[in-house]
Amino acid sequence: MKIQDTPTSALNLTAWFVSIPPGQSIPDYTVLEEAMDTQTGFLHETGNVNELLIENPGDRDLFIQAGDIVKGGRQDRTLGADFIVPAKSGKVPIPVFCVESQRWHKREKESAMLFSKSSSFTASKKLRAAINKSKSQGEVWASVEEEQVKMSASLGISAKCAASPSSLQLSYEKKEVTSALKDYLGSLESAPNPDAVGVVWAINGKLSHADIYGGPELFRKVWKKLLQAAAYEAIGERSEPASALPSDIAEVSAWLEESAAAPSEEENLPPRTRLSTRKAKSQLRFETHDTVVAAPIHLSILAQ
Repeated sequence: MKIQDTPTSALNLTAWFVSIPPGQSIPDYTVLEEAMDTQTGFLHETGNVNELLIENPGDRDLFIQAGDIVKGGRQDRTLGADFIVPAKSGKVPIPVFCVESQRWHKREKESAMLFSKSSSFTASKKLRAAINKSKSQGEVWASVEEEQVKMSASLGISAKCAASPSSLQLSYEKKEVTSALKDYLGSLESAPNPDAVGVVWAINGKLSHADIYGGPELFRKVWKKLLQAAAYEAIGERSEPASALPSDIAEVSAWLEESAAAPSEEENLPPRTRLSTRKAKSQLRFETHDTVVAAPIHLSILAQ
């Protein structure tokens, strides 16, 4: 992997973009937001808090990410694992977690049985760790509450929405939060190079997390969600003291490799997903493979 020489910053958020040598090839996946917007992917309510049915009637394989938030149904959920849904899949069960603990009914004009959109991604590292490693609904709820509290303190408002105070998605949609988000988008939204496949983030000068994909096309499709999620976390951390950024690219590269040799826990999710989890002293590392593709399609690293 090659890291961009000069990082790009906005307020307390800094990005280093990552590229890989040309020639690596992965399928042209649809992603969840694209599939739901074009009605080539559907998420069905099951009445089970921690399981939904996903359906891909389209002609392309669908890649979804642990941390994708889906809005609607009986309560908003976040996807509980990276997952490949083959074309013409039929309905396939997928693990999820609730990110709206106080609702279990139809909301306004939304369907109680289908989900309307997926435009956001879970922001905080603690929430992502609860989803990917702990797999604990209680930890997910506690992390959602903590994220809302931090946003509220940072912005001097209540980040909770009166229509559903426990909904993380509705917190992201509050006008004060979306206004604060614009301070980050201006500098960063168009920053990735065309060959970028991922990004390493620092918040308040400290290396925070990274997401790296198997090809630039897939990265471009998820980039806006990743940027918004990093910005939401940076908004909540504005009151924390800043420190100096890493002094050189070698330091960022070493951080990316810190957990690469740690023991791996493997998990297979039929029909085509293999997940690998590694834990180092101060880092969690998650790697996703499509079993019909040679290269990994997603690497996620979280500082602990």
